[in-house]
Amino acid sequence: MVFAAWDTYTKERINYMFDLTNDIRGFKNEGWENYRQQLLNSYPQKDAEENYNHAAKQAYIALGIAMVAAAYEKVDTTPMEGFDAEAVDKILGLKEKGLRSTVILTLGYRAPKEDWLDDLEKVRKPTEDLVTLID
Repeated sequence: MVFAAWDTYTKERINYMFDLTNDIRGFKNEGWENYRQQLLNSYPQKDAEENYNHAAKQAYIALGIAMVAAAYEKVDTTPMEGFDAEAVDKILGLKEKGLRSTVILTLGYRAPKEDWLDDLEKVRKPTEDLVTLID
């Protein structure tokens, strides 16, 4: 799976999503419309790269959900960065859609007999190195 994000936020994109939500739900909500105005007054004026970085972070939320859903179905996953994003974008025609690839998620089933790492103990940082408890 290739997770992609908008290359920037525009008034048209923001309005499209809010209008779609209103159409599907069949009503407009004052609080929702106020939120629309907050976004319209903020994001379209920002630098495109800053907007893309925000959108890319949002794509990671979808990545996490996909990994949890796959684990629930007993499908293994590996997220990947460090790929040639420009090449992926070109192959998938993402630029023409106003999108940029952010992260890739491979899915599959492990093959313990072929995996020399399968029997080795997993190595993870200790909890105390990752979590700070605040009393």
